[in-house]
Amino acid sequence: MIWVAWRQQRLQILLSLGIIAALAAVMTFVRFDAQSITDDQLVDDRYGMYVNYLRLVLLALPVLLGAVIGGPLFGREIEHGTHVFSLTQSIGRTRWWASKIVVAGLPVIAGMTLLGLLNSWASAPLRAVMFGGRLVTPTFEIEGLTLGAYTALAFALSATVGLMVRNTLAAMVITVMSYVPLLVLVGNALRPAYATPVTSTDGQTPAGAWVVSSSYVDAAGNPVAFSPAACTTTNIPECMRAQGVVRRVGFQPDDRFWSFQAIEAGLFLALVALVVGAGAWALHHRLRY
Repeated sequence: MIWVAWRQQRLQILLSLGIIAALAAVMTFVRFDAQSITDDQLVDDRYGMYVNYLRLVLLALPVLLGAVIGGPLFGREIEHGTHVFSLTQSIGRTRWWASKIVVAGLPVIAGMTLLGLLNSWASAPLRAVMFGGRLVTPTFEIEGLTLGAYTALAFALSATVGLMVRNTLAAMVITVMSYVPLLVLVGNALRPAYATPVTSTDGQTPAGAWVVSSSYVDAAGNPVAFSPAACTTTNIPECMRAQGVVRRVGFQPDDRFWSFQAIEAGLFLALVALVVGAGAWALHHRLRY
């Protein structure tokens, strides 16, 4: 069954791995070339556009690969009726389903995980020209462990929806429409609360810190209304001191990057387990010959 699953999905798998390998080669070249440049302005001139395009590609790649590989996995077979032949052989439903999931999904998920780790290493010489720190969107989403976790969820969701709705195109569309809002929700609502933010009342934050909250308070720590536009001087800090106002900032320091990566990857893998469980249920209760 493993050989059959490979024969059915080898084109999508090989194309996906080819894209991943090509990106890895570009990242490696950029790493060594940028490392040899000592002038930040020259690095920005040479690789500023590269950083922007790389972000767009790596943000879209997990859901595109997941949808393209997962959508046809069961949806196409059910549409064409070829699943009947597979399920009437000596292999059982569970083995047929699990073999296709593992053969089609595991290589691409592993490749995307390695690509995310490689990008964390390759982007180090480009930090000076990248907006914000590593915890800030979209840098966080395209480095480390999360790239593989996002791909795993997109693949599992697309494969499961294809099994349920029995239509390849519908599975791919539903996957994209579900994945994008989820990524936005996690990045804006959940990620800032992975750990208690560090508070600063002097307006200073460490390099690479992610500011998650900002407010004005008085000496007792009570929130106050303050508008820089109401100051009669252009020296805003002096205006704040005259009114007894300080700016309280909550931030996540850059050294929490890998712990946040592990938390978010674990969260998405938990969602993958739920989606795969739903697929196992549909396999035995919804799929008919």
